[in-house]
Parts: sequence; structure tokens; C-alpha cells
Amino acid sequence: MLRRSSLWKLREFARGIRPAFAAALVFMGLTAWLSIAAVWKTADVFNPLFESIEAAASEAARQSSLDELYQASLVLRVFTSLAAISNGVATYLGAWVGQRIVFDLRQKLFEKLQSLSLWYFDRHRSGDLLSRINNDTAVIQGTVGQELTRLVIAPLTLLFATGKMLSASWRLTLAIGVALPIIAAVTVLVGRYTRRYSKRVQEQLGDLTSVVEENLGAMRVVKVFGLEGEMTERFHGKNVGVLRGQMKAALMRAISSPFVLVFVGLALCATLVYGGHELAAGRIADGSGGLIAFILLLQVAGTHVNRLSRLHLTVQTAEAAAGRVYDVIAEEPEIVEADDAVELDDVKGAISFENVCFGYNDNEPVLADFNLNIAPGETVAIAGPSGGGKTTVANLVPRLYDVDRGAVKIDGVDVRKLKNSSLKSMMGIVPQETVLFSASVGENIAFGKPGASEAEVIVAAKAARCDEFISALPEGYETQVGERGVMLSGGQRQRIAIARALLRAPKIIILDEATSSLDTSTETAIHAALQTLLEDRTAIIIAHRLSTIRDADRIIVMDKGRMVEQGRHEELMAAGGLYRRLYETKELLADTGV
Repeated sequence: MLRRSSLWKLREFARGIRPAFAAALVFMGLTAWLSIAAVWKTADVFNPLFESIEAAASEAARQSSLDELYQASLVLRVFTSLAAISNGVATYLGAWVGQRIVFDLRQKLFEKLQSLSLWYFDRHRSGDLLSRINNDTAVIQGTVGQELTRLVIAPLTLLFATGKMLSASWRLTLAIGVALPIIAAVTVLVGRYTRRYSKRVQEQLGDLTSVVEENLGAMRVVKVFGLEGEMTERFHGKNVGVLRGQMKAALMRAISSPFVLVFVGLALCATLVYGGHELAAGRIADGSGGLIAFILLLQVAGTHVNRLSRLHLTVQTAEAAAGRVYDVIAEEPEIVEADDAVELDDVKGAISFENVCFGYNDNEPVLADFNLNIAPGETVAIAGPSGGGKTTVANLVPRLYDVDRGAVKIDGVDVRKLKNSSLKSMMGIVPQETVLFSASVGENIAFGKPGASEAEVIVAAKAARCDEFISALPEGYETQVGERGVMLSGGQRQRIAIARALLRAPKIIILDEATSSLDTSTETAIHAALQTLLEDRTAIIIAHRLSTIRDADRIIVMDKGRMVEQGRHEELMAAGGLYRRLYETKELLADTGV
């Protein structure tokens, strides 16, 4: 059962910190033992006290008893002080071990997300994944990072207390021990419900995070269409779901704690009554002081039983969160590098699609028996109606997805046989959706080639015709672009993305609607730069605007996943097919600025 626990799997992260973990366990065990030893030492305090009262007629006897009391009190103070110091060390070491485990878990979770294929992100909402990284790991952190010391000390203290109570009076211990199975059974039952409700709450938090993430990402649309009320109502619905789930979990905790305290109180009352009979019969170790120490041990044990019941519910909550985290960690990327993968040292840039079939999520194929050969250094533009498969062609070349059938090859080598690093290094890609990171302008360009010098960044910026506006920014290349590049215009963001792609000096360039956010004058400048930069490089250009594709060496026209026409602009116009109809209706190829 334990080995199937998601929390139990966290032990893998403790392997690198075994010395600290072992030291923490030693001090936790020492704290538990010293705490119980200190409680039992109270018997040595109470016995002289009773003796001094009983020997009131003898001044010498009373003084002797008081001396024993002072000595016993001093010993008790030493034990309590040592227990406190040990507890402090155990708490710090336990917190360090727990926090380090959660740190490594969070790191592994993020690294796993980086390794997963686009398929995974197509099927999962980003808000839910954010919730697993933030909310679920926070729940685990609260248990492993903050409660680890208590999780170890509480059961050890209970074990030592029970052992000491048995040595003092096994009859009395067994008499009050009948309550423990009942408490344990109720705790386990309540824990199951807590785990179920907690998992539901974590899922609802994922829904809530998705709503927030979508709302913030589409705030312009919300404002334009006046959707504030609808968005607030949508958030309210998800928020209510989280509240109800949290309150159900809180009800379970509220039921558990009073139940345990009631049984502990009953056990205490039984101890006072039955303990008096045992004391009269002379069956309590250390007499009256032993009975008081026994009662104190019972109180300590009851406190830790109650703490364990609450910790059990906390563990069940963390177990639900850990299960969601390990669901992601257990995922295997659908696109993996072959064991015999090779590198291309001298890349020419020839691209070929051979009988390629591909569809998203087992739906109708987007590409069906698609064939295309692109010669090294050739610029091929792909046009056609929306949904015709243009972007899919661009996605298959860098192996963002794997084909269902057929093969995509570069220089005659199947991309599935190439090392990922080699494949990505030969390409510069400007996707349809311009993505900038919350960093400086220079850093965003440098992401195209990690380790690039400042001079290389500037050269790429000049080639993309963005050096001029960057230099005019308040801090030049050090200017922060804001989240998703919000501080820049759409055209500026797109030119930064083009500079980032060009920095890599790739043999293959893929431009997917790369000039869609540029005004006419800026687009003209970009085209002038591209004419030079595309020399001796293979380029795939996907665009709706005629000015973007009319100078291509060849235009491929796609419809419903198949190539229906190909040729230069003039040839396709003369043929009078789909390309001409799209041009005449201005459905896709109209030259309009922004």
C-alpha cells in the first residue's frame, strides 16, 4: 500500500541528501525519546514532594525530601532543555530536507513539461498545468516541507510513551488501549474522504487557474466586447466549486479532531479511577509519583494521537496533490530521439515530404499522401484556404509532430533519425503567433542562439530592420518588453521574432505568417532584408498576403491537405485555378497594411 503512495515516491529525491536526512531522523528520534524521558522524570519530582508532606513531623526527613526534590527538578530541567534543543535542530533539518525534496520535485516537474511533445499541450489546459506546478506543489510543500518533523516525531513519541506506560503498568495501559483501534479506524475512514475531496479541490483549482489565465491573456477582447460581467460570473462559478470542496474537506477535519479528543478524555478519566485501584494494590511503578507521571504520559500520548489524526488528513490532502503531479511526471513524450540518431554536419537544406499522412488527435487527416521536394536554397511559399494544411507542413519539418505515415527528410535523412539538437540548430523559425518572453529586447533576440555576443545580436537586429526602433527605446537593447512583449507594438514584436530566428544563421528558415503584423512600409523593409538573407538558404514561407509570396521561387497551393497547384505567381494566375480565385476574391492574398 505504501509503495503505491505518490508521497512515498518522493523518497527518490532524498537520495542526494542522505546525510542531512539521516541527521534529521536522528534528532527527531532523540527529541521523541527526550520528551518522554522528561515526562517520566516528573515521578522523581513528585515522590520526594509526597515524602516531605508525609514526614512533616521530622524536620530532617522533610529537608532530605526537599533536597531530593531540588535534585530531581534539576535533572528534569536538563532533560526538558535537551529535548527543546534537539527539537529545534530536528525542526530545522526536517524543514531543509523537506524543502529540498519539494524543490527537486518542482524542478523535475518543470523539466518534464519541457520534454513533453506538443501533443500533450494540445490535450491539456495551460491553467491546469499551472495549477499543478503552483497549487499542487504548494500543498506538498506544506506537508513535506513544513510538517515532516512532526510526521516523524509524533509516531515516535507515541511509541516511546506507550513503551514507558507498559513498563509502569501494563494492566492500566492495556485497559486504556482499547480506544486506539477505534480512533485509528475513524481516522482512516475520514482520511479517505479527505483525500477524495482534496483531489477534487485541486482539480477545481486547476479550472479556476485556467479561467484566470484565459481572462488575463484575452483582456483586450474582454474590454472591447464588454465581457467583464460574463467573465466575473464565470470566475464566480469556479470559485464556488473550490469553496464547496474546501468546506467538505474542512468538515472531515472538524469531525476527526473532537472525536479523538473525546476518546482521549475518556481514557484519562478511566486512568484516574482504575489507576487509583492499581496504586492501592501496589502495582504502579514509583508509587504516587509514578501514577502522576503515567497520567502525564497519557496526556502526551493523547496529544500526539490527536496530532497524528490531523497529520493523517494533511497527508491525504498532499497525497491527492502528489498524485496529480506524478501524473505529469509519468507522462512519456510522444516524440523521442532515436537511439541511433545522427547529426548532419554539412547541411545542404534539401527538404522532402514522401507520402506524408498526418492528423491531429485521430481526427480527419490534415495531410493525405502529401509529397513535396524542396531543393537546397529554394524559397517555397505555401498558400491556400484556412485549414488546408499550410501550418502543419511547417510543423512537421522541425518535428514538432511526427507523421502518421510516410516521412519528412532533410538532405535525404528522416527527421526521426536526426538528433534533436542537430535538427533544431539548422532551423530558424518565426511562428504565426509572435511570442516574446518577459525579458529585455536583447535577451529575447539572444534566445535564438544561446551564448550569442552583443555584436551578433545587433547584427541580427539590423538584418531584421529593428535596430533603429530598438536604439530609440529608453534603455535600448536593455529595455524590458513586459509580459508577452506588451510594451512593444505588434510589428515591433514580429521583427524581434524575425531577428531571433536570423541570429542562428540557419540553413533552413520557416516563416509562418511572419509579416502578418507589419505595416506596408515595414514589410517592404523586411522583404529587402530577406532577399539577401535567404540566399543559399532553404525557406518555407506561409502567408496570406500576396506581397509575401509572389517573389518566391515556387508557390505551392494547398487545399484539404493536398497540393493542388504549384508554380510562380504569373504561372498560377494564368492557369486560372484556385490560386487565381483566391486572388480575385481577395479572400486570402489581398495586400492590406495594418
